[in-house]
Amino acid sequence: MTRASLLRAGTGLIFLLYPFLIYLGLHEFQPRVIACLLLIAAILRLIANKYGEKKEGEMGMSLYWIAAAILVTIFTFVTDIKLGLYLYPPLVNLVFFTFFSISLLHPPTVIERIARHHRPEMPLKAVIYTRRVTQAWCIFFLINGGISVMSLSYSEEWWVLYNGFITYILIGLMLAGEYLIRIKVIGSGND
Repeated sequence: MTRASLLRAGTGLIFLLYPFLIYLGLHEFQPRVIACLLLIAAILRLIANKYGEKKEGEMGMSLYWIAAAILVTIFTFVTDIKLGLYLYPPLVNLVFFTFFSISLLHPPTVIERIARHHRPEMPLKAVIYTRRVTQAWCIFFLINGGISVMSLSYSEEWWVLYNGFITYILIGLMLAGEYLIRIKVIGSGND
């Protein structure tokens, strides 16, 4: 395993556990310290993606992520309140929504690019399907981001539960549902 792969895995784990780390970290550190750590993790992720194995679109997504981390860091530094740190998950949903939406305007879509890694020659039916899946993910990211923002109005514990657990279950259900629909619509890919 290369250093870039290890760095990517480590920073991926940090972002996966972000809600829990924020919740626990704010009991020990000031918001500005946590914001700096977020920015460092985002920069390390960007470096890992730049020098690691190049996957199509990954560098662009990293730039969006780092932009979100910079916004959170600036907001937190200016205000010295923890709200900025809690806004990171909704911003990430906005990042994904933006990235997927741009691919709808400038094909191939994100989902089509992923599909072509496994099946370079795709029939028109599959291309149309990947476009619809990209649209479905756009809707998902808008709704998920909205719920993430609303979770702030309940409690910090609810925010952690939704952003650190429920959202991952919803993503898993979305992936599983899409996989089952794909098998029915365009086949398993073995034809």
